[in-house]
Amino acid sequence: MVCFLLSQITFDSVKTLSSSGYRVLFVDVRSEGFFKNYPIVKGAINIPFDLLLEGYTPPKGYDLYVTVCWCPRGGIGKRAAEILRERGFNAVWLKRDGKKFEDQEDKVSGK
Repeated sequence: MVCFLLSQITFDSVKTLSSSGYRVLFVDVRSEGFFKNYPIVKGAINIPFDLLLEGYTPPKGYDLYVTVCWCPRGGIGKRAAEILRERGFNAVWLKRDGKKFEDQEDKVSGK
């Protein structure tokens, strides 16, 4: 497993890592309602930020955990990745890149 020293990552970089065999899990930290009604990444799991603060964690067994939250400044996604790193997960937060959700989802799924 590679330990990433960066705090954020782009969809293109995640796609490259995935195609190289890295097991990547997206952790969407938005509320359940936003997660269900406005999906960002196909296959992501939802752990709302408040539950993450309470101690909930994603399943183990992945090489990289990428937190997803489209807040205006990116602070929640960044903080979620920091929390996961403090708990021993290799975590980064997804950089928005200023693109539409649909465009970014397509780049990850390869469709």
